[in-house]
Amino acid sequence: MNASMPARFCRDMGLTLNDFLRSLPAAIEPLTFQVEGRVFTISHPLGSIRIALGETGERRIASLRLPVTPVEFVFSGLDEAARDRFMQRFDRYFHRGGG
Repeated sequence: MNASMPARFCRDMGLTLNDFLRSLPAAIEPLTFQVEGRVFTISHPLGSIRIALGETGERRIASLRLPVTPVEFVFSGLDEAARDRFMQRFDRYFHRGGG
């Protein structure tokens, strides 16, 4: 069974701010968001979700250079099941395929 979905956690994501902006609307539809700098606040019927992007860095693998951005998620008012549903959809839209 999956570990419980905490109300606050951080992860590194292989994307830039522009990548995030392109994918976010579809990932959270029909929810809406407000943005202030690199902080996104998503309105949810049970509360809100705050997603803060840190500064984008670079991960190097041999001659390959990939963007990496620390991302913090903070859920307010959503129970574990609602957090899990939100993250399942969010992750589907932000998943980068590989071979």
